[in-house]
Amino acid sequence: MKTIKVVLADDHGIVRNGIKSTLNDAKNIKVIGEAANGLEAIDAVKKLQPDVVVMDITMPEMNGIEAVAQIHKKFPAVNCMMLSMHDKEEYIFKAIEAGALGYLLKDTDRDEFIKAIETVAKGEKYFPTAISNVLVTGYLHKIKSGDSAEESDSALTRREKNILKLIVNGKNNREIAEDLDLSVRTVETHRFNIMKKLNVKNAIELVKVAIEEKIV
Repeated sequence: MKTIKVVLADDHGIVRNGIKSTLNDAKNIKVIGEAANGLEAIDAVKKLQPDVVVMDITMPEMNGIEAVAQIHKKFPAVNCMMLSMHDKEEYIFKAIEAGALGYLLKDTDRDEFIKAIETVAKGEKYFPTAISNVLVTGYLHKIKSGDSAEESDSALTRREKNILKLIVNGKNNREIAEDLDLSVRTVETHRFNIMKKLNVKNAIELVKVAIEEKIV
């Protein structure tokens, strides 16, 4: 089993120590570096080449969202996820736009935290139900009341609609595969086809179109 190398970025040493203590219990995860701000996080990534950066948002010198944007641009092989106390859609959307593949709140339990790191390390997105609900609610608020959405002409198959519904509900590829008794590869293929039919480029646009056009 490959060890996942992690860099932690948080301006509170006590928080970093707590995260390290949590991750030390996982046999396949190793914390190889720490940072107290965004600039230090970028420097640590450059020197250590981790698999995953666990990034706080509110930090001095450079905040976590700005740091993720630079890491995403300069070190595309390094995957970032946010671990924050902020659950407002503004922070979540900005983090995703910057390139974060995951977003967890700091009260997340150990098992989900480890699962998120393992998922993000593979280049897959991880957003727990609470965060997915915030994203969906944000899009719903942007829909003008009384507007009727046009019927989609995307011609999604029944299987694709089932998968799209699970995506909107915050499920990741592995969870969808388990729910529908499919392989992860099959789910990934369906997901690609759905995005192509709906002419979207990422998961956020996919959820937006699914809701606004009432596909699911």
